[in-house]
Amino acid sequence: MQQIVDVHFPGLKRELLTAAMKTFFDIRGLPGLKKKPSTSELLDWLKLLMAEDIPAQALQSADQKVSVPPLVGALLKNEQDVSLFEKLVFMNQRNR
Repeated sequence: MQQIVDVHFPGLKRELLTAAMKTFFDIRGLPGLKKKPSTSELLDWLKLLMAEDIPAQALQSADQKVSVPPLVGALLKNEQDVSLFEKLVFMNQRNR
């Protein structure tokens, strides 16, 4: 996957790529999604993150709490999946 990203975004900062890939694969691994994010969604999301100049730190939380990443709608195209993801994040935060 990293090789594909490198072709499309050769100058992408490694820190942002690492954080984005972790978030991408974490979301892909969630049970119950109707449409798991694909490579195309990852590339779209990275393009938006770069256009908005979102730092890698915004994708990571210092205390390891799960949070909704910026522009997550680019990864989750289905409104039900966005809603499910937000509920899972909320439940995870409440249980900590």
